[in-house]
Amino acid sequence: MIGLIQKVLLDMVQQLGGDEALTEVKRRTGLAADFQYRLDTDYDNEEVGELLKNACLVLGVDQEAAFRAYARFFLAETLTRFPTFFRLSADAREFLARQPAIHNMLASGLRDTAKRDAVNDKFAVEDGPEGKLLVYYRSPNRFCGLYFALAEEVGNHYGQQVQIDVLQCRKRGDAECAFQLQFSAKDGSL
Repeated sequence: MIGLIQKVLLDMVQQLGGDEALTEVKRRTGLAADFQYRLDTDYDNEEVGELLKNACLVLGVDQEAAFRAYARFFLAETLTRFPTFFRLSADAREFLARQPAIHNMLASGLRDTAKRDAVNDKFAVEDGPEGKLLVYYRSPNRFCGLYFALAEEVGNHYGQQVQIDVLQCRKRGDAECAFQLQFSAKDGSL
């Protein structure tokens, strides 16, 4: 997983719990106190799972609450760091349809072809019926709840509601996760 995810997670821990919480999460995860994640580096998938677990323990929240908080922090970070991604999209559907390309662009700096391909293979999006999007997610982390929280925050940014129907889920034993996204205005109109 590219270091942007972990960097934002640690920034969130520090903002919500202070320097002591940040130090404790790093200690529990086996990271040096001065360790900084790089945005251009792919890190072990198991490590990010351990980092998330420790962040939840230290902050005293469950994974779903951590994903919701993280989504708000991540959106704020990416709006600042990558504003053009948001300006290129008129609405949440356009942004989320473009999301795999954005995800893959962030991985383009990886020198290891196998790691770059693994990142590129995590997401695919297709047009669905009636303006819906079909999203395929193939991460070993099984963080589909994070995707849901991020999609909701993207919808909020564009003033839209994103309804997500789970068609397949690795947590249920399926080979991949598949979601159908439907978009509507906050007032409920399509």
